[in-house]
Amino acid sequence: MSAGASSSSNIVFLANRTKERWVDRRSGKITYLLHAGSLIESSGAGQECWNLSHWEKTSSIAELKKTHRLHVKGAISMPELTPGVLYEAVYEIKLKRGGYGWEHPVTLTLSVPGERARSRRVNFYELPRGEWIEVKVGEFKTRPGETGQVSFELLQDEAHDKKGLVLKSAIVRPKT
Repeated sequence: MSAGASSSSNIVFLANRTKERWVDRRSGKITYLLHAGSLIESSGAGQECWNLSHWEKTSSIAELKKTHRLHVKGAISMPELTPGVLYEAVYEIKLKRGGYGWEHPVTLTLSVPGERARSRRVNFYELPRGEWIEVKVGEFKTRPGETGQVSFELLQDEAHDKKGLVLKSAIVRPKT
């Protein structure tokens, strides 16, 4: 069971255990967690840029190999989320000690159906090293009857080597 799922019920593993969905017992609101394996596959970056390994019993982590381009993308169908709820999308990452190439900012983009994509830049060079942290992509509100997908991505394609980013998951959860 993943962090944040302790007050939940109905944990469901999806897509060969690369995604989880649960409903909070108290609020009835849905949360999604996408493990690293599903994020790197959907980004088109492929396995050649990542070392994928299993973590705990149900999840995976991915460590970025030496590469010039970072691209991680996840998406969730809007009808799968609780209507009328303010959600936030975050990535769970760790920058390893000794990692390099993070002097240039990473662009985090949130795309919601019917809205303009929202991007912000984060300097990973200034983030703590050697510990799991959450990097917020953005917030959005669901509407009844909404279709399409919400997507969230990390992108940095500066033409220099980078290494030492470990990706655990992306979480789309009700904002508290």
